[in-house]
Amino acid sequence: MAACRTFIGFGLAAAAVMASPRRSAAQTSARGQPTTAFAVADFAKLRWLEGAWAGKATGARDFFERCHFVSDTSIEITYYTDSTFAHEAGSGRLYLSVGRIFHTMGPGRWGATHVDDDGAYFVPQENAPNSLAWSHRSNDEWTATLRAGFVGRERVTVYHMRRARP
Repeated sequence: MAACRTFIGFGLAAAAVMASPRRSAAQTSARGQPTTAFAVADFAKLRWLEGAWAGKATGARDFFERCHFVSDTSIEITYYTDSTFAHEAGSGRLYLSVGRIFHTMGPGRWGATHVDDDGAYFVPQENAPNSLAWSHRSNDEWTATLRAGFVGRERVTVYHMRRARP
């Protein structure tokens, strides 16, 4: 669980950030909640997440995760503390519901404001201190950029995700 808490503490699963114009163009409500409508075809753009991944970031603990599509609208995510994927540290989920894409990990929940073939951007909704930007690089590599704090005091952690062979 410590790895899961560390991961949440930094703000998620991956050094490039999605371009700022995408974030500013994302549709959010007055309370900052996503209003962008997504379809099953949009969720399918995240198929590249399927598989086992090892995440590394400067100054942060390595972590490992396995993503598995259980349906056209749901991905189960299991987090591990070791490269053999033997010691489970927690779980999460990525899912499409009523036109919205959500990511959960432990008590945290994020809502997607942008999803395309190159990645996704999520804003915090509940018990989540950070935003998440996932950027697809290749079938074997992506980045997860976590941003927490305020402008000028923002903490940014970039996890380089590489396909793992447990």
